[in-house]
Amino acid sequence: MSETGEQGYTAGWADLRRESSVMREARDGAAAVRDALRAALDRDRAALGDDQYGAELSRRLPGIEQGIFDAFDAYLGELDGTGAGLGMNAINYETAERYNQVGE
Repeated sequence: MSETGEQGYTAGWADLRRESSVMREARDGAAAVRDALRAALDRDRAALGDDQYGAELSRRLPGIEQGIFDAFDAYLGELDGTGAGLGMNAINYETAERYNQVGE
């Protein structure tokens, strides 16, 4: 993604931009998985059963689900932040490269 040229450090801003897009796609994919899981849990919650095991799972399931979806939200936030950071770096390096080309 970067190299040391004759005149110093250069960065592959196009690569940074591409990786930013990869992060957005990964985030969208993970969000779709989260949404599908939420729908499945909502759909199948009534099938827990009327016995003691179903009652216990029914009692504990909200906390279990909360932990799962909190982890999903944290992961999605990391993907968002990484993608945004890569995008900003791409803009900064592209701007600097264009500025340097004008000055040559």
